[in-house]
Order: sequence, then C-alpha cells, then structure tokens
Amino acid sequence: MNKGDNGKKESKDNIKYESVPAKSVELKRKYETVDILTNLFKINFSENEYKLLNYSISVEPEIANDNYTLFSKIIRQMDSDLSKYFKRKNISGYNLFGSTNNQDKEITIKTTVDETEYKITFKYASGMDIKLDDDNEEDLARNKKKSFIERTIKDILLKNKNTIKFGDDRTIVKINSRNVQDSDKNNANRETIYKGYFTSAQITSSGLCLLVLNVNKHIRNITVYEKLKELRAQNKNLQESEIRKIIDSYFQKHKTVLTIYGSLRAYRIDYIDFDVSPRKASFNLKTGNGEKTITIEEYYKQQYKLNIKDPEQPLIKVETKARKKQKAQRNLGNNNQGQNQNQNQNQNNNQEEKTIYLLPELVYITGNPTEGDNKNRKPMNKTRSDPNTKMKEICGIKDLITSKDPKFIKDRAGHEKACKAPIEVAKEWGISLGNNLSITGRILPQPRLLFRDGPVSANNGKYLSGKTKEGKTFTEENFIYIYDSNDNSAIKNYLKLLLDKARMKGMTINVDIKNIPCIALNNLNRWDDVLNSLRRLENKAKNIEMAVVFVSPQLEKYYSFMKEYFTNRANFPSQFVKSSKLKDQKKAGSIMFNVVEQINTKMGGNNFIIDFYNEKIIQKGKIYMILGLEISKSERGLDFVMTSTISPNLNKIITTICSVQNTVEEKKNALNHLVGLAIEELRKVAPHPPDYIILYRHGGNKVEKAKLKSNEAPIFLEILKNIFKNKIPKFIYISCTLKCDFKFFEKAKNGSLVNPKSGLCIDSYVTQKGKKEFYLQPQLVNQGTATPCLYEVLYEDIDQSKPEENISTENLQLLSFYLSFYYWTWSGAIREPGALKLASTAMDFFNKHLNGRLQKENKQFKNPEYI
Repeated sequence: MNKGDNGKKESKDNIKYESVPAKSVELKRKYETVDILTNLFKINFSENEYKLLNYSISVEPEIANDNYTLFSKIIRQMDSDLSKYFKRKNISGYNLFGSTNNQDKEITIKTTVDETEYKITFKYASGMDIKLDDDNEEDLARNKKKSFIERTIKDILLKNKNTIKFGDDRTIVKINSRNVQDSDKNNANRETIYKGYFTSAQITSSGLCLLVLNVNKHIRNITVYEKLKELRAQNKNLQESEIRKIIDSYFQKHKTVLTIYGSLRAYRIDYIDFDVSPRKASFNLKTGNGEKTITIEEYYKQQYKLNIKDPEQPLIKVETKARKKQKAQRNLGNNNQGQNQNQNQNQNNNQEEKTIYLLPELVYITGNPTEGDNKNRKPMNKTRSDPNTKMKEICGIKDLITSKDPKFIKDRAGHEKACKAPIEVAKEWGISLGNNLSITGRILPQPRLLFRDGPVSANNGKYLSGKTKEGKTFTEENFIYIYDSNDNSAIKNYLKLLLDKARMKGMTINVDIKNIPCIALNNLNRWDDVLNSLRRLENKAKNIEMAVVFVSPQLEKYYSFMKEYFTNRANFPSQFVKSSKLKDQKKAGSIMFNVVEQINTKMGGNNFIIDFYNEKIIQKGKIYMILGLEISKSERGLDFVMTSTISPNLNKIITTICSVQNTVEEKKNALNHLVGLAIEELRKVAPHPPDYIILYRHGGNKVEKAKLKSNEAPIFLEILKNIFKNKIPKFIYISCTLKCDFKFFEKAKNGSLVNPKSGLCIDSYVTQKGKKEFYLQPQLVNQGTATPCLYEVLYEDIDQSKPEENISTENLQLLSFYLSFYYWTWSGAIREPGALKLASTAMDFFNKHLNGRLQKENKQFKNPEYI
C-alpha cells in the first residue's frame, strides 16, 4: 500500500476499505437507543465435541464442475462405504466434513454409476474447530465452517417426517404428512399456503449464529394450463405476439411451479415453449432392451397412468442453470489443478444437462396471486404476521431440531425404512441452538423537510406535505389531458379535482378549465386507432410539458403502448391516473395530492428540500453528487440506468439509459459515458465540480459483492481520474442489499415485540468484522414485519492527512437515511435511497414498457419519469 502525493490511500491491485470498530461508530450526536431482538440464534457445541476433519473430494474420470446431479448420485451410491471410515460425515459441495478416530491422509473408493466406474478420492485437507470463531481465521476456513453448519442444520431438519425441502433452495417446509398449515377453500384465488423455514449460518461480530426466517410458500390450486387459458381470454383482441409477451411477463413473476403428480417437487420456469406439445415432443427412454423413442404424452400415460386432456398444449421449459456455488466449492477442493481443462469435453453423455419439459395441466402455480392488486388483499394479508406471532413461529425451529420422531423414506426397491430422529443427529454432531441474539440499536433523528410554508419534521418515517417549495405553472400551451370518451360525464370533475389540488400545493394555474387542450379516445378496439388519435400531439410536442392520461379500465390494456409512445415519439413527460380510483370520494383527494407532487417534479419543480448543510451532514461549500446505478442482462447485452443528482440539496435527479454489448470493454465505455453525462449536467447548475461522489448500487450475495468491489470500483476510479485529471472527487461506492433475511424487533415496555421506529440503525453485533457495513430500516411498517436494508461500503477514498474532510460513518448513515425520503410517490421514507429506487424503477420501465428500445441515444429524463 502506497500513499500518493495527495495523502490518499491508493492501491493498484486491491481496493481497501475502512473497517467498522468492534462495537459502534464514533458518535457526535445523541441518539435514542432501543433493545432489539433478532432472528439469529447462537449455535452451541458440546464440550466433548470431536475435532472436525475436512477432506477434499476429487472424481476420476473428471466430471463437469456444474454437473452436481451426477456428483450427488455418485456420493449416494458410496454412502455405506464411507460409513466404515467416518463415525459422522457431511458432504457440502466438494468437501467432506467428518469425525473419525483414525485420521487417514487419503481414502479411495470405487463405485459404478450409469455403467461408468468412478474412483473417488478423499484427501485430508485440515482440521477445524467448530466450537470457536477465531478473529484471525481466513475467509476460506470461515466459508467452509459456514458451509458445514448450513448443511448439517439442513440435514437435521430433514430427519423429520413432517418436513420436506422445497425445490432446490434452502427452505424447509412443514407439511404435516402433506396437510397444509393454512388454507382457505372458499378463497376465489384457490390458494394454499405451506409454512416453513429458511436457515443460513451467519458469522458475525457476535460469533457463529444460525439465521432463521419463517417463510410462506404460496401454492395456487390452479394449473398453469388454466392460467394460460385465462390470460388468452382476457387479451383475445390482441395479436398472438402480444399475448405471448403478456404470458411471459406473468410467469416471470410466478416462475416457480409445483407438480401435482408423483412426489411434491418444485421447478423454476425458464419459458413457455409454444412451438412444442405433448403429442409432438419426444425423447429417448431407457428400457431393459435398450432405448426407445416415446412422446411426452405416452410417457405420462405409461409412467403415471395419466391421460393428457389437451395433447396440443404448449410445454413448460424448466430452468437448468449451472450451480455456481458447487462449482466454486469444487474448484477450491480440487487438488488436480494442473490437469488439462479440456478433459471436460470428453464427458459421458449421461453427464450432459438435459432439457426438461413439464405439462401446464399437471403443475400448480406458486406465488402471491394478488401482488400489485388492491382489489383482493386477503391472501397477502394472511401471510403477514405481527412481530410477536412471527417470532413465535421463528422459535418453532427448536421444536423441529429436538424432534424425536424419525422420518421414513423409501429406498430404490420401494421398501420403507426409518432414519434417525432429528434430536439424534443433533446429538451426534453436538449441536444445539441457544437463545435469540439480543442487541442494542440506535434510532436516527428524523429529517426536517422544508416546504414553501415552513419546515415539517417527519414523524416516525412519515410527514404531512405542505406547499411545494417550487411549484410549476399550468398554461394552455404546456398542459394537455387525454381520456376515454366513455368517461365524458366524469372527466370534468377529475380535471377540476386535479387543478384544485395543484393550487393547494402551490402550483400556478394560468388556464381556464374550458380551454385546456384534450384528446378524447373513441375507438378502443385496436391500438392503431388509439395511436392515430394520439398523433395529433406530435405537432405540439415542443410546447407541451405535461400530458395527463385518465386511464379507464378499457384503456389499461394499452398502458405499455401509450407509455412507449410518450417516451419515444411524443418525447415529453406524462402522468397516468386510473379513473376507477377517483370514483371513491374518500380516497380521490389524497390520490390527487400524490399525483400533483409527481407532476410537479416531472415538470422540473421542487416539492421540498432537506437542508443537509444546516444538519451538518454534508460540509458547507462542498458539492455532493449522488449516483444510483442499475445494470441488467438482456438479449440485447447489458442495459444501464444511472440516476444523478443535479442540485445542492440532492433532490433533483436526471436519469440516463443506454444499452451495450456484454463485453468488458463495452461496459467500461458505457460507465464512462454515463458518468460523463451526469457530471456535465451537474456543471450546468453547480458553481464548481463535485467534491464528493457517492454511488449506490444494488448488491446481492457475497460473491456478487466481491465482483462489484474487484471489477466495477476500479473502473469508476479510472473514469474519475480521466475526467478530473488533477483534483479527483472523493469517491464512495456503496452496495445496498434489499433481499435481507434479518429481522429486528423492538422490545416494548410491556414485554411484547413491535416493529422498530423509523430510522433504526444497527452497525455492530450482527455486522461482519473487517467490513464497513450497517443495517438501516427507514420505513415505518404497520402490517407484518419490516425488513432492513444492508449497506456495505465496497470502496471509500480516505485522506489520512485530512481526516476532517472524510465522510464519517455516522454522517453516511444519516445521509442514506434522509435520501430515502426523496421518492415522490410516497409521503414518507422508503427502504433505500431515492436515487437508487428511481434507477431500478426506470430499468423496470425500460424493459417492460419500452421493450428495451429508446428512439434517441443518450436520452435523459426528468425525475421521476417512470412512476
């Protein structure tokens, strides 16, 4: 590690980041502290536990790294042979963990699978003490220990006759002999809920713990075939290509399906293949006399005694993704690194991934049937437990682990045999669960929002809006509205309500309601007819700053088409309002208030500001730039969306979109282009270049974050050096993980558990040592339980010679919290910074409604164009 002339830390090979102190950050403010109960359980090991031995596994002839199915088959076949060497054993990836009185350096076993003989070699790698969590332990040893714990706990849970493993994920589902825990036969959605657990080992600053989360698997007693017919009937007036897009969009949300024949098994949909059918599709089936070609229709009749009702139905192509985790584990444990990798090409045909098809009429849909639909929330509400109920369900994991009931399984011959009870397996490994981890958290202060008529302090994550700080003006030249002619009798009332609320919000109305330009859509049977009516706008596009579309139920099917038109052709902002929601007089006013705030920001106005400078969160005289980045893979290659702030108070945002080929060089060029455009826009309003650039990026698991840190962060540093040459802004690169399995429950004075107040911050106890990370829970949750967002600083430019110019962890936490209020469709805090949320919303809009196409390159949109 070297220091440059400016005193900043620099590294050519590795990007370093500051670590959080063991207990908490250095605090300059006073905070309210709260007692928090988590869903983490301490893992205890018996005192007389054997030392755990780790063996690496290699197979000859070598099999493909991602062919874990064949590997599992080989291991199962030699299970009895292994029992001669190990008193207890557990195989996780390409590592065997076990205990034995004789520490053999190498063990070799031969077995035959699918007419091929394999030699499996187990080489002693190391011993591991699973009772301790050594601070100096390397990541590799920690990962192996974590892998062992996760697999062992899973095996213990599966030794129970009332549980199954749901699909290929790590979820254990309680089924009570396949009777569901909670169902509603009278539910119109024909929904069933399987209740279970998700478990994972967590190595935190508090030691080795088990994270337990209760989960609900929604199974709809409606087949994919029935849903396909329903979607076709609802969109029968559309072309076949558009109907297929709607079907694909639906099954992107409901990708997991469950077979209704044989054993309970879950699969993930890749896509619906409309070009094949059970009668046409065939495959080679092995028989005692060799192989024979058989159709899928014939197979189900012979194998399951099922007659297919519709032999011409399309088929479901099942996902067959490579198992990256197992591949990585095998590479770590493979001692034959010098072998030629081209040997993988000489694989046995049995080891190749096969195409798997399912029949729509023989699989159920999973997933919540009412997501995004306010008409029927009952199925969704059934899964929302209050903190006390949720914690009670989470603690039920102990009952499963200490169960004395054996599980009965069938061998290949069909004979049923009893396995050990979970309590016996737990005793063998000397594992037991302690109590929930109880920790202390801080409640960050609520921000003061500055409206035109004065400041408003947020109250527990929510606020009452005042007049807009900077309200825009409606004129007959810059405003137009569009509606379904069937709503003619009510449209004037809708428009009057819109203008009245705009006045109350502080917008200027220089227009007579009678003279506002409008377009009435008469013929809604075909999109071409609607498009011809909208084209009258194109001559006025230069003057129009806002088009409000009152969407009737008949117009909803053209939502994507109209959004694409306004974005690509008309090229001005639009705001869509569902007319059906305005018929409820009690809700219409609040809905229109929200619509007005969105319209004002899209026209370039300012609803409110947060005075970061007076709050001393950011330094006076310094310019800060907040970036939100979203990248997704598509058939086009890589799609990029970047949001960037262009105001000192960080509340005005520009969104830029581009698509490039999926290559390293193209990615560098795209990021260079996006950052350059963002800085160019900031220069138009800022007195000087930015002093600080903070980039928020959605992160995933540990592997994904490592890639972001090693691949993307250096690219941004190189870009900033090329743009700024001499004085480079301080750069902070932050990963935000929304899919967090942690739950935090505040202990109330009466002993019960409640959702924590808005602004909960946890930066110790459950965080990892050596990493700068913290959990933030900005949102207030009244129903169910809240989920925090995990922030991890992947890179931070630190100047050791001028520590006062570095952004402290405390101010970074406050900044991230306050930025979650800058999202204009909700009068309160959301789970993540507004800039990052707008980036993901824009990406969703780009893919769903624009089909990944922009008419003009480098197109920029005013915030928030897509909501």
